[in-house]
Amino acid sequence: MKALWFSILATLVAGLAHAVELKPIEHKVIHDQRTFLRDATDRRLNVWTNDPAKAAPLLKEFEFAVPDPKLQKGQVLAIFFNDTITEDLTAITHNKTANHTFADYADSGIRFKLKAPPEGKKYSHATAVIFTPADALSNLGLRGMATGGLSEKR
Repeated sequence: MKALWFSILATLVAGLAHAVELKPIEHKVIHDQRTFLRDATDRRLNVWTNDPAKAAPLLKEFEFAVPDPKLQKGQVLAIFFNDTITEDLTAITHNKTANHTFADYADSGIRFKLKAPPEGKKYSHATAVIFTPADALSNLGLRGMATGGLSEKR
């Protein structure tokens, strides 16, 4: 009987040790463009920088008419690309267990009737945000991201 209780207790402790701990991260949306045109072969899920000198040029590269965001020490400017344009960014989350930060999207309920994009292009929902990550970043992800998608640091 004592061995059975020990076995049950060990199983419970082991289960708690592997629990996923998710922490929401506050963010500020500085630009949102639901029908952003980009190359059909572009596999980037996001482009981001934590260098204040690169923030304004990054926004200009994508032709976002946004004033210089003036990043503070420790902040990150990220531009997320979601090829499902009916989804909206709802949260940025840090998985403490896996030490991974990612964007969460949910269906907006909005439906579109758009003309087809030009040959070799696709529509993506581009969202530029500023946030302070919980830990040092090596990459950013999208929950349920496409296999082979890229996170590009500038």
